Amino acid sequence: MGLIASLDIGSEKMVMAVASQENGNYHLAGIKMIALQGVTDGVITDKAKVKSYIKYLIQELAKDKAIDRLKMSLSGAALRVSEHKVNVLLQRKNVKEGDLARAENKCIEAAVSREDELVDILPVSYQIDRGMVVAHPVGVAGRSLDVHYRIYLADAAYLMEIRALLADCGIEDVEFFPPVRAYMEALDVCSTDKPFALIDMGARHTAVMLWGEGMLKQEVVLPLGTHAVDTDIMKGFRIEGIQVAKQMKHQYGIALRSMCKTEKIAIPEVKKQIEKRDLAKVIQCRMEELLEGAIFQLQQWRFNDAEKEILLTGGGSRVIGTDTLLAKLSGHKIRMAKVKGVISGNEEILSAPACLIVLGLLLCEHVELEEEKGGIGNWFSSIFK
Repeated sequence: MGLIASLDIGSEKMVMAVASQENGNYHLAGIKMIALQGVTDGVITDKAKVKSYIKYLIQELAKDKAIDRLKMSLSGAALRVSEHKVNVLLQRKNVKEGDLARAENKCIEAAVSREDELVDILPVSYQIDRGMVVAHPVGVAGRSLDVHYRIYLADAAYLMEIRALLADCGIEDVEFFPPVRAYMEALDVCSTDKPFALIDMGARHTAVMLWGEGMLKQEVVLPLGTHAVDTDIMKGFRIEGIQVAKQMKHQYGIALRSMCKTEKIAIPEVKKQIEKRDLAKVIQCRMEELLEGAIFQLQQWRFNDAEKEILLTGGGSRVIGTDTLLAKLSGHKIRMAKVKGVISGNEEILSAPACLIVLGLLLCEHVELEEEKGGIGNWFSSIFK
């Protein structure tokens, strides 16, 4: 049996994971991250360069094994998100799986054009008879069902080009998912009704999500990420080269100045010595701005109970003290996100902030709901239900 692979293409990095599937369990066989060029706001602009990266990752991770299927995330300008509400009359006296399927199909028919490809569809809320809001509608009595969906679409022609690119790399079976689906699977959202929030600190964007009752409640992507921290370090210490600034951030950076001791650090690339507390001050100023933007969004969604958790992830959260700073600013309990459902010999990988999406993708599956078959037999039997 071959491998299942997943691919997360971010603003500055590409991550691939491969796993074997045994008895419904995903066993991580390998994972690798490389720096990325040829992608702008989630859209591949240099296909030859990106193809060379993918071939390299396959060679490193798959070696002599075939990849049976690849699951890839779409984000940024490659993905369009919209919201739709539909109403269906219940065929029986209470909600059945077939009613959910009819609602979903009705939404897809209204929202997806010929130029689009449906990437995913997620229910946000269910309402019975235009009144009672329920989290789990199946079995609830009523006459009609309203469903509020979030629809994730991509340009069909663009996805055709990506499939052709991956076919050139030896991968024929490709599925696309939005990052939010990877988060859901990685965190096993459906197993808990307890509300919690997730903040993903990326290089160019900060994603903020709210979950509750096993479903996505709110989602927004803020147009500012931790790349701004690198730029601030460059300007603040008159450094040429964004890579040197980025290295300073990850090697010496602390997000909370009060956690620093008074000491000098040497930057051999630019032949300078700087105070570690001065570096922390620059980082903290920008990190506060990023986190306060995310907190403000959560407050708009009335996520104010200090007992509720905020999970933190994304490459930007690797800066020491980011979780402590977020706890100080928000008053909430903060925990680093960890992947559930993937088995690995290295437990640290499951908590690595840059790996949450790619590991969650391994668990993603497109499940199509089936409408109940019509006919006089079903109609006749329904009379006695």
